[in-house]
Amino acid sequence: MSTPAPQPSIELSIPSELGYEKVARDAVAAFARRLGFDRDRIEDLKTALGEACINAIEHGNAQTPGLRIAVSCVCEGERLTVEIHDHGLKHYAGHSAPPRIEHKLSGLAPLRGMGLLMISELVDEAGFEPGPNGGNVFRLSVYRRRPVSAQ
Repeated sequence: MSTPAPQPSIELSIPSELGYEKVARDAVAAFARRLGFDRDRIEDLKTALGEACINAIEHGNAQTPGLRIAVSCVCEGERLTVEIHDHGLKHYAGHSAPPRIEHKLSGLAPLRGMGLLMISELVDEAGFEPGPNGGNVFRLSVYRRRPVSAQ
C-alpha cells in the first residue's frame, strides 16, 4: 500500500509591520503559480491576502512592535487555502458577514472597513475563527477555477 503524496504547502512568518504584507503576497503568488493557478485567480488571491494581512497587522496585532503574523498555505486538489494568524488583540465575531456595499454607500455602515467586503468578492471562501492558542485565524480559499455560481 502506498502512502498518499503530501499536500503542497508553505508557511512563513512576517513582522507585524505595514509593508511586509507584500512579502506574503509575493510568496503565496509564487506558490500558486507553481501549482498552475491562472493569472486572474492569483491576482485576486494577492489582493485579498494583502488586505487580510493588513487587517491582522492593524487590528489583530494592534500594530504592536515585535509581534508577528503567521501565514500558511496549502493546496488540496483544486482548492488553495491561506490562513493568516494574528495574536488576537482584537477578537472578531466569528463568521459574521461584512456590511453590504449599499449600506456603506448610503451611510448606514461606516465607509472604513471595506477590506473584508472586498476580500469576500475576490475569493471563493473567507472567514474568521478563533485561533488554537488564542488569537484570530482568517482563512481564505480560492479554487483553481471560479465556481460557476460565483461568475
